[in-house]
Amino acid sequence: KFFNRSVNLIHRIFCILKHCVKSNCGFCIFFIAFGAGAAAVAQENALGTLSRMGPGFFPTALGVILALLGCCLSLRALLFSGYGDGSLEGVNWGVLGFILGSVAVFAVSLLELGVLLSIALMIVISSLASGRFRAREVAVLTVFMCLLCWVIFIFGVGLQVPVLPAFL
Repeated sequence: KFFNRSVNLIHRIFCILKHCVKSNCGFCIFFIAFGAGAAAVAQENALGTLSRMGPGFFPTALGVILALLGCCLSLRALLFSGYGDGSLEGVNWGVLGFILGSVAVFAVSLLELGVLLSIALMIVISSLASGRFRAREVAVLTVFMCLLCWVIFIFGVGLQVPVLPAFL
């Protein structure tokens, strides 16, 4: 009798794991593990309080939020399965290249071109990843994001980076 219960329990666990793999629940488990790991590593630093946050507060909060997101997504994947066959789409390397390339251009050009031109370059390059590039929308987004970043990071935070390039 004990053997039959054990076999039945093991069979149920394997069915749940098979369902997890089919419903892409593995990514949710990765979220949970990565978030819990980040929160655990962040415990080496002092947390502080909400009014005086320590260096470990923000990484701990992000790790916990990521782990909770993974829990919610895995519950959704387990309870509401049946969307698709569980296969993943291929990676669009061109889009990935434009997005990662725009971030790399921002990082390389920040000190030479300043915040405003670096942000403008990043937005224009990353918007080329879309098949529906519209110059007017990109221009409006670029102006808005440059102004927003200028107000937040230069005036609000007091970040010590050049706003404009030295040759201007």
